[in-house]
Amino acid sequence: MGKVFWAWMAWFLFLFALDFTIPFFWLKDVPKVTGSFLFWTLWIVVAIVSMFLIFLQWRENHGNNEEDHP
Repeated sequence: MGKVFWAWMAWFLFLFALDFTIPFFWLKDVPKVTGSFLFWTLWIVVAIVSMFLIFLQWRENHGNNEEDHP
């Protein structure tokens, strides 16, 4: 696993942490739930764009592994 993998893992762990901290801690005193719904809508857009970027860079090895060829 390379640096790119760990960078994406850190990004998604950051998004996961935001998913809980913002609505349940920062927006808990807001009397309306519209703030949380707006946040989750924006969060979903960022997550979908992130996944799309990962899929654009997806490559399969097709047997080009160094372990396969001594």
